[in-house]
Amino acid sequence: MISPLPALSPSFLAFRPSSPAASPPPSPRLHAPPPLSASFSASAAVTAPDHAAAASSSFYDVLGLRPGASPREIKAAYRRLALAVNPDAAPHPTSSSAEDFIRVHAAYFTLSDPNKRADYDRRLLLSAGRRRAHPAALGRSPSFPARRSRRTWETD
Repeated sequence: MISPLPALSPSFLAFRPSSPAASPPPSPRLHAPPPLSASFSASAAVTAPDHAAAASSSFYDVLGLRPGASPREIKAAYRRLALAVNPDAAPHPTSSSAEDFIRVHAAYFTLSDPNKRADYDRRLLLSAGRRRAHPAALGRSPSFPARRSRRTWETD
């Protein structure tokens, strides 16, 4: 009877190089890898900043000015506030002094440049107009509240 699997000799399955030079040389190890260790510890008192109030205030509010302020008034307000909130120069710096100083500087940077101020005033007026607009004024149909109908030449 013939066996379904041919019997293979153990020497056939074992790999033996024909000469010692045929095997690749072992890779040299110059240094053993250093043992790895890591540790982490954190402790912080987190206070939630009032981003809603900061985001809703305009640069004019930050500097304490009216929107029609002159460049001289803007510069005077910036100098006064920068001395008060600069974390390096303030007599009693607080944790929010750096954030306040950055906000004051951003307001001055924008309002002191006439082109940037004009762009800022334009965006301020547009955003104020959007907040006052009622959703019904946006042209939405009561039957399709989620989409605006678009007329094309096929539907005319």
